[in-house]
Amino acid sequence: MGTMGKRIVIGASLMALTCVAFYADWAVERAGWPRLPVGPAGQFRQARGAVLTALVTLLIAAGYLELARLASAGGTPIFRFTGLLAALLVGTLPFWRQVMAVGRHGGMVLPVVLALALLAFFIEQLGRHRTEGAIRHVGASLLAVVYLGVCPAVVLGIRIHFGLPAFILFLAVVKFTDIGAYFVGSLTGRHKLIPWLSPGKSWEGLAGGLALAAACGAGVSAGLRVLFGPAGTVPMGPWAGAAFGVAVGLAGQFADLCESALKRSAGLKDSGAALPAFGGVLDIIDSPLLAAPAAYLVLAVVCQG
Repeated sequence: MGTMGKRIVIGASLMALTCVAFYADWAVERAGWPRLPVGPAGQFRQARGAVLTALVTLLIAAGYLELARLASAGGTPIFRFTGLLAALLVGTLPFWRQVMAVGRHGGMVLPVVLALALLAFFIEQLGRHRTEGAIRHVGASLLAVVYLGVCPAVVLGIRIHFGLPAFILFLAVVKFTDIGAYFVGSLTGRHKLIPWLSPGKSWEGLAGGLALAAACGAGVSAGLRVLFGPAGTVPMGPWAGAAFGVAVGLAGQFADLCESALKRSAGLKDSGAALPAFGGVLDIIDSPLLAAPAAYLVLAVVCQG
């Protein structure tokens, strides 16, 4: 089986597993659990997105280890334990914030966690390396926490703040942009997009990906109403859904180039070898990571909050 055939088979399997995760997350929420304690008074509150939070946790861990490999290959090692712990705390923060009794201090949770992570990096730097490579080690580790902590937190925030239908729309648009760009680029690509960064990408592939993203945005936003009923309504007409698809798809394609920059700086083609014909976990999740802020902003405007 050739590379394209492997991508089709593995991609279809990943899509099926994702659909199972979506259904499990939806079923768990409808069942009204998990109900977690809030504060010392013994009150309980349901936390949305439990299944997807568990999945995001696994992806953060796998992605961070791959990023640590890239950083080492590029000559800038990052702190593995403290960095991974910080990324996991930040990345799952939207889930835990649902049941954290922090009152008026809620807006300070993320800055405090990031500041504590930075403090931990300095402690580890001085304890293990003294002053050698301090800027490189601490700076690269903080980049890793933002990339695989803050960005996944935004992804998870879409699920928790706007609901599962909006999350499905976001992820479908991002991945169908990747699919369209790959197949159209493979079949018709002649004009390279940025050959020194990603030789396989073409302007034709980008156009094909964005066209499919527009169709996906218009179609999925309408289809969710049928699948979920009134609860699945994302307030977007066909044209707004198409515009959402293009905007988020474009951000996703740029996100893919950002990960390519990290791989090229490390002298590696793929972030790992977890999935044949795809590469590593980072090669799968790179597009949603940096497309999520664009999607969140659009959804915040469209959904008014």
